[in-house]
Amino acid sequence: MAKPKISKMIAKGNDHYRKGELGPAMQTYNAAIKADPENPIAWNNKGLILTIVGKYKEALACHMKALELDGVYIDAISNIGMIYAKMKKFEDAMEYYDAALELHPDHEAAWNNKGNLLAKMDRHEESIKCYEKALVIDPNYVAAMNNMAVSLTHIKKFDEAIRLINIALKERPTFAEAWYIKGKALIGQKEFAKAIICFERAHRLSPDFHKAEKALQILRKRLAEDDAPVRKKAKKKKPKPEELEEKIEADLQELSTEMENIESEYDHLSEHLNDSEVKLFEAIGDDPLPRTEIKKTLKGIISESAMDRGFKTLEEKGLVNKEKRGRYVYYSRSETLGALDEEIVELDESKVGKKKKKKLAEPKNFSSMVTEAKRLGKRGRHEEALKWYKKALKLNPYDEMTLCLKAQSHVDMEDMEKAVSTVSEVLRTKPNSLPAWFTLANGSFQLEQWKDASECFQKILEISPGNPDAEEKLKISLERLEA
Repeated sequence: MAKPKISKMIAKGNDHYRKGELGPAMQTYNAAIKADPENPIAWNNKGLILTIVGKYKEALACHMKALELDGVYIDAISNIGMIYAKMKKFEDAMEYYDAALELHPDHEAAWNNKGNLLAKMDRHEESIKCYEKALVIDPNYVAAMNNMAVSLTHIKKFDEAIRLINIALKERPTFAEAWYIKGKALIGQKEFAKAIICFERAHRLSPDFHKAEKALQILRKRLAEDDAPVRKKAKKKKPKPEELEEKIEADLQELSTEMENIESEYDHLSEHLNDSEVKLFEAIGDDPLPRTEIKKTLKGIISESAMDRGFKTLEEKGLVNKEKRGRYVYYSRSETLGALDEEIVELDESKVGKKKKKKLAEPKNFSSMVTEAKRLGKRGRHEEALKWYKKALKLNPYDEMTLCLKAQSHVDMEDMEKAVSTVSEVLRTKPNSLPAWFTLANGSFQLEQWKDASECFQKILEISPGNPDAEEKLKISLERLEA
């Protein structure tokens, strides 16, 4: 297929991605890869979606393939580092971040992510230096401000953390995690009443932000205990401010759960570009446009010199493609979706009380939905499991293993017809899928449908000759069928 057609397919996938339509985006990237298996951008973009839905091993394979095809693909290098960090392979992650920064010392997302990696390793002084470098490149980079404030809080530099968070909140006043961090820093300053206001705001902005809710409850409870009248018999002394602060910190540190919110590097353009550059980027579409036409559109909105500088910045950041056709220069949005960055909140929350058990937060992403469905399935709650498989498949409708797991739930409910229908969705595109055939074979075996089971195990042995599990169960199926 001609290169312009491949580029158009990738641009279509990018459009789905920006709208949060991960299923259609993945289907488009898969089609682009099928048409051009040597396209590193399609592989990189596919890897980004797999990362978002928590399929790190598959994502890593995609980015590795992109890097194999283009040895200096900076976005793929940075993304490999990100995935290794998520898999807690910190040394490997550091190697790739360093490689990315050696190639592109002004890659702000790589500096931010290297800072996050160092923070996870409790090397907060070093992480702060990385965030500082990211902020020199992009002074409005809120993710880096947020992360740096977390590290400053860890080393008890509360004043600096609050100053930085206030700047971040000026850029993004609805950023719930930043309000939460500010509340933690205020606890460090013994400003408990102000901390309550911050936790309240964080929870109001994001009702599902359970850390903020728990921190708020703990703080209110502690302050209420402090203000309660002291009985004479008990001879209870009023705790000193530092004792109260220690108690609150102890409660807030009982759990140490990390929350990560992964975003595309350029979801918040204002963090990386000035106003003129944002307007210029928005005027450039996925289809190539002549530079003269773009300038004509923005005449009177942006000055000539600002446009020239803007084109250069967008090229340097890899946000646009530049193409010369005869006497004219054409620009289009870059096909690569860039590198992922993290807005990481490594702060502690209270343990749920023994007397009153709190309802767990509902799964939000593909991976957690599948995990919840499996958990319910193991407990025999197959109808509830099916609901979560269905929700997960709305995000990732082509996922082979999830479709097979959903089919198994139907088998467990003794509905082989629906199980077959679900597995058929896999077999339509992958007629030799072993997981799909094993799901059918084992399902028929489980429900004692010996004829169907034997036929499925025979099919498996055609695809995978000598498979011991298939051979053993085929033998049993045929014996039962004869009996």
